[in-house]
Amino acid sequence: MRIPEIRDRLRELAGDLSCPELDLLASELSRRTIRRRAAQSSAQMTEEMRDAIRAYHRAHPDRRQAEVARVFKVNQGRVSEALNGFRS
Repeated sequence: MRIPEIRDRLRELAGDLSCPELDLLASELSRRTIRRRAAQSSAQMTEEMRDAIRAYHRAHPDRRQAEVARVFKVNQGRVSEALNGFRS
């Protein structure tokens, strides 16, 4: 049985047995409402930004990727992708 079928059967049993606890348990088997996600905080990766990240990295080879990411307001993973050619 799948969860919706179990929930329906529990509600059916709750009515037959006059057991409100079963009805309460059945209501716990429904999906929770989806919470809104946080607004996107990273800038959109564009070809120009990728080129700028690469140029900045060439000019400052001692900077870590996390530091470069803060400069361009992207996460470190995007910097890594830009430097290694994954995002074109």
